[in-house]
Amino acid sequence: MKNKIKFLCDLLRVKQWVKNAFIFFPLIFSGTLFQPGYLINCIVTFSGFCLTASGMYVLNDYIDRHKDRLHPRKARRPLARVEIQRSTLILIVAGLVGAGLWTCWRVNPLVLAMALTYIILQFVYNFFIKRVVIIDVIFIALGFHVRILAGALAIGGTPSVWLQLCVFILALFLGFTKRRHEMHVLKDKAHEHRLVLAHYTSYLLDQLIIICSTLAIVFYGLYTISPEIVSRLGNYRMSYSVIFVVYGIFRYLYLVHVKKMGNDPGEALFSDWPLFFCIILWVGYVGILIYMPHVRF
Repeated sequence: MKNKIKFLCDLLRVKQWVKNAFIFFPLIFSGTLFQPGYLINCIVTFSGFCLTASGMYVLNDYIDRHKDRLHPRKARRPLARVEIQRSTLILIVAGLVGAGLWTCWRVNPLVLAMALTYIILQFVYNFFIKRVVIIDVIFIALGFHVRILAGALAIGGTPSVWLQLCVFILALFLGFTKRRHEMHVLKDKAHEHRLVLAHYTSYLLDQLIIICSTLAIVFYGLYTISPEIVSRLGNYRMSYSVIFVVYGIFRYLYLVHVKKMGNDPGEALFSDWPLFFCIILWVGYVGILIYMPHVRF
């Protein structure tokens, strides 16, 4: 029974559901976290996107099952180890995606539209864009952007432009670090696993990572001193949270270059205590500023 549950969790890539946490960003940063209606809408939206994403993950793993067998870690994925009939796979994908879309529709039609946009992005990526250098990572980042918009639409709001830019650039940063990790692990066989890696070099990826990490810090800094934030808090104390962002990005670069991690940001987050603790401190500091603005420290 335990093995079956693990197989199912691996098939649905449950660990990847952490990516959908970006749906809660508009709720948290708008100061409406404790409004029950909004919170429920975001939880339902999160659930819908998890189901939809799992459906797309299953489809993607089926398409890439032969290439995944060349990767030391991805070779352990369920569809790389076990053959599943195409009819069964179609039922699984259709069931997950259908349940996800229905769940999003229960929130409102605009959230459903974002879920459909996410599916379209995934289809275009899997069948066309994943072989196009640089644009492949941009499409991955757009998936995170859609999550932010879905979270905002779930509460009837509009996310800050700076917040959208921060998430988009951060997603680019994570995408390029993943490409670099794959090149390091697979070396000369990298392009056999992922064709687009034939067009990347370690030097190019390092330059792109530097640019993205710099922009992420700058955009977040501008967000913390934007008129929207300053007028809401009545001070510039949010700008001090840049310290956590700077350390978090530097720590992640350390994990990529020294510890040779970077394939799975979620795994890095939960396996590296300094990074995890940094994020907890950031969430705590920002939470106090937004929800307890009169606290002095």
